[in-house]
Amino acid sequence: MIRICMIIMALFMSSQSTNAKETEKKWKEKDCMDLYKAVILFTKLSDKEWKQKNEEKGSFYASTAADYTIIYSTFCTK
Repeated sequence: MIRICMIIMALFMSSQSTNAKETEKKWKEKDCMDLYKAVILFTKLSDKEWKQKNEEKGSFYASTAADYTIIYSTFCTK
């Protein structure tokens, strides 16, 4: 779980500095909150699958959470 969170945060931080200048359009607050909740959901699902030794599903959910984190940092941060 810690490893997954570290990967997600690293992607979040790197994409935030890269995309901040490129994007001026921001999403609606509700859409951003839905996306944020999806990141949390996929992170929890990933953790659950890793604990059950289902590495394929755990990896899929972690990757999806990371992708959603990049989208969130691009369109939903100030």
